[in-house]
Amino acid sequence: MNKRMYDVSDPNDQVLHATKLAQNGPRRHVRCLEELDGWVRSQAYNDTIAYISSTSMAIQGIKLNSNYPVSKQILRLCEIFDGLEMLLAESTPKFNSTDTLLESQQTSARAYRTWTRHMQQFVFSILDEALQPECKHINELGQYLRRSFGCSSSLEFGPANELMFLFFLCSLFRAGILVAEDTVAAALLLFHRYIRLVRRLILTYSLSLTKNSRSSMDDYYVMPYIWGAAQLSLNAPFSPMQSELPPTLETHGQDYMLLEIIDHLQKTRGFQLNHSAFQLWCILSAPTWPQVYGGIERSYVSNVLASFETVENAIFCELMSFKSVPAFTMEQRTYLGRRFSEDRKSSMRSQGEMPVAVHKCVSQQPSLFFGFHEKKSTDEESDDEEHDPLWIVQRRNTLEDNSDTSTAVYFRDAKTIKDDLTPTSSSEQSS
Repeated sequence: MNKRMYDVSDPNDQVLHATKLAQNGPRRHVRCLEELDGWVRSQAYNDTIAYISSTSMAIQGIKLNSNYPVSKQILRLCEIFDGLEMLLAESTPKFNSTDTLLESQQTSARAYRTWTRHMQQFVFSILDEALQPECKHINELGQYLRRSFGCSSSLEFGPANELMFLFFLCSLFRAGILVAEDTVAAALLLFHRYIRLVRRLILTYSLSLTKNSRSSMDDYYVMPYIWGAAQLSLNAPFSPMQSELPPTLETHGQDYMLLEIIDHLQKTRGFQLNHSAFQLWCILSAPTWPQVYGGIERSYVSNVLASFETVENAIFCELMSFKSVPAFTMEQRTYLGRRFSEDRKSSMRSQGEMPVAVHKCVSQQPSLFFGFHEKKSTDEESDDEEHDPLWIVQRRNTLEDNSDTSTAVYFRDAKTIKDDLTPTSSSEQSS
């Protein structure tokens, strides 16, 4: 029987792991500086780096409005942002002309918390409708997504929230919901919709930037800089030093993520780039776009991903696992610019084929529902629902479905766990 149901009378490792997932759900693992080393050695860290690199190579030379393939699954996921934008329009703060600064801030805070509460209720229901039938990871995906829009208690947004959306995107590929052909659309359409919504949230509710002592980029997010530079690393119509020129912004502003950011910075901060974003201005002095990408990407990995402030509230589960990977695991190299085609062909000749950047996750969660985890009382209110996980009851499917995201249909190297739970016949039972 090729269903993930476990005989609890035989508590092997798979049974214990599945039970642990059902009882605990996504949870935090980095609570102190000593545990930061476990994050750098984790499967989630390596998958995040690999996903960023593979996407960067895939979107080279592709504009935001290019004719790249967009699947029905991507369009269904974009409906999430359609609904969130409608909620934002309904939760816009209403100010009075007589309000003081403090009263205006309190009004914005109440409106943002109202939007956040509605968002958390909306996310799980829309994910259940948008994803494939019998998806076992609705809860995990929803927990990543709902943490991607800032903190309602501190009224802040920062790279830590952006990391949670990276977890969400990477998990969609890990679960088999998105496939390799969706890589470009996931970055240039889905992620772009997310960044546009985040900009509206920051401006509407006056969200503060989460303080990070190690971050060299003084901005709420970093990935648009990385993938924006990757877009321009092949067949760029202008050089890095021409990025902030008005003719460049007017002609190509709608085609590249990086130019949208530069235009947004100049309009919101009211200064030239050397005053409003000095670190970015310095990086853009590099002669080529692959060098710009390398500078931003190294800064992100060293100063943001490896920062305790970024991952202290990050949660992990099965798709983005905190389990350590072997020390000899090599991070995927990013091939950009003119070297992209030559190095990629050389790599394919030496390895036989290009390795899969984000491997398919073979789920060990059972198809049957274990039950609700008993709620633990907590004295302090927190955005972290580790002690009160929301579980989505999965519909039971008695027939084997080829669309099951746990099968090895989509990835050659995936292994399907088969549990021999075939019921005994009546004659055997009588004997």
